[in-house]
Amino acid sequence: MVRHGESLLNAAGRLQGWSDAPLTPLGREQAAARGVDFADAGVMFDAAFCADGMRHRETADGLLTALGSSLTAQPDARWRELSFGALEGGDGEHLGRLIAAQTGQEDPFTAALEALAATDVLAECPADVAARALPALHEVSGAGEEVLVVTSGITIMTVLDALGADLARLTTGPANLSVSTVLRADAGWHVERVAVEVL
Repeated sequence: MVRHGESLLNAAGRLQGWSDAPLTPLGREQAAARGVDFADAGVMFDAAFCADGMRHRETADGLLTALGSSLTAQPDARWRELSFGALEGGDGEHLGRLIAAQTGQEDPFTAALEALAATDVLAECPADVAARALPALHEVSGAGEEVLVVTSGITIMTVLDALGADLARLTTGPANLSVSTVLRADAGWHVERVAVEVL
């Protein structure tokens, strides 16, 4: 799972969620550089998928082109970022204030998202994201030995958390174009890498 490249909303410090924006020139460079990294590591994908946003499709296209792959990523709405409801496109500092209000909780970030979803019918909580992304993960795992999914940071962290990853070392969300790797085995799932920036 790869997080999308820098988008115009990322650069402006805005919450994206289901809102969308194209990649910045830096975002396109990030996607191409990650594709070269995969090529240098000898990774070739059997299948590719992405969330259905412009930023996800552009990232997948740039990465696959730089990798030298003829694949086109198949868009799937189940890989979307969490919906921030009425906060969509708004200043990211607003979410920061909601998180600060939850400092007494074990996981202030998740608590803030749950509180937002409880008061905004258009907002999702992490459990909503897991309910759609985990079935998508199970489906794409049957598409080949090496499968690429380009999605968003909260979606990645939600999936990794549901699979039992230790996320305690992370102090922020996944960086743009960071890579998280999960392996499917007979006994279930194994999280191999969490939001690494260097392959």
